[in-house]
Amino acid sequence: MAAIPPLFCPIPSSLHPAHEAVGKSTELWLDTMGFARDAERRRRLLAIGAHEFVCRIASDAEGITGLELVSQWLCSMLTLDDEWDTGRLSRDPSRVLTIAATLLAVINSTPSHPEESDLYVSAVRDVFRRARDWAPAVAVKRWADSQLESFMGAAAVTAYRAQGRPMTLSEYLTIGPLDRGSRSCIEIIEVCERTAVPQSQLDSPRVHALTEAAKFLVLVSADVYSYKREDSQGALESNIVDALQRHLGCPREQALLEAAALHDRTMVLFLRLSDRAGRRAGPELRRYIQQLANLVSGNLEWGFTSARYTARPPGVIPIAERADRPADGRLTPPPYPEIAWWWEQLW
Repeated sequence: MAAIPPLFCPIPSSLHPAHEAVGKSTELWLDTMGFARDAERRRRLLAIGAHEFVCRIASDAEGITGLELVSQWLCSMLTLDDEWDTGRLSRDPSRVLTIAATLLAVINSTPSHPEESDLYVSAVRDVFRRARDWAPAVAVKRWADSQLESFMGAAAVTAYRAQGRPMTLSEYLTIGPLDRGSRSCIEIIEVCERTAVPQSQLDSPRVHALTEAAKFLVLVSADVYSYKREDSQGALESNIVDALQRHLGCPREQALLEAAALHDRTMVLFLRLSDRAGRRAGPELRRYIQQLANLVSGNLEWGFTSARYTARPPGVIPIAERADRPADGRLTPPPYPEIAWWWEQLW
């Protein structure tokens, strides 16, 4: 198996100074909620370092309340994601949808389903109840709405797996960002930092393209890092390396390089769009653009060390690193219409 290619990102990443405290409170919450009853699951969750991910992408948060509740939520959702990817529900889309519907009902109305004692229902009930006491209502609403996208993506991937059919590249570019929860990654920063950029500014075509590019960068880097793990688990239904390999008809090693090149090409676009969108932006939009930058860089840095990606036999795939320059720095759109429109917003 080829080494993970370096990925280009000149944006620095920093950790929130309270990251250790957030980690300890997350561990206590896992024990309190019942996630620690399975010793192996507890070990895996703590090794992932979800608190570090949150403390990198929301490094400008004041206080730790938002960081704590989002770190706790992330642990519960990563556990559920593993069940849907490789566990008992990995080929049962109807059951995934049923569970997702209940979770969404509780996320949107925490008093609903009071008789439901499921571990994940209890987790989202607790987290979203506290989130509504902490963050602006519109930020929590956006976060809640983003869960519908994530659950829809997970159900779609489960359906592909049940059918034994891999995604085409076009299908991947549509469904992959949903399955990876890319939108949630943005919304949780606003919850942590108690901000909410006006929707009218988010709807600007250039800002919309910038947002989509950020989500895609998170998606591709996660796919590159997790390729070996997902390959060994037979869970490549939503991975850009596999989709590119079949689309281009190339060897696996070349597909990894193509994925890295597409990441870098999008990073160059992201940097240019950030500059142009920020030139006349007010303080709210400038803060949002910085949040996207923190997400892109923080996600990359976390991926270098998280056990979710690096827990591999020694020598199989070395830990990735940042590239000094982009493998593909062109500012022309790639030949994929699902994303090519982002580059049109440069001019």
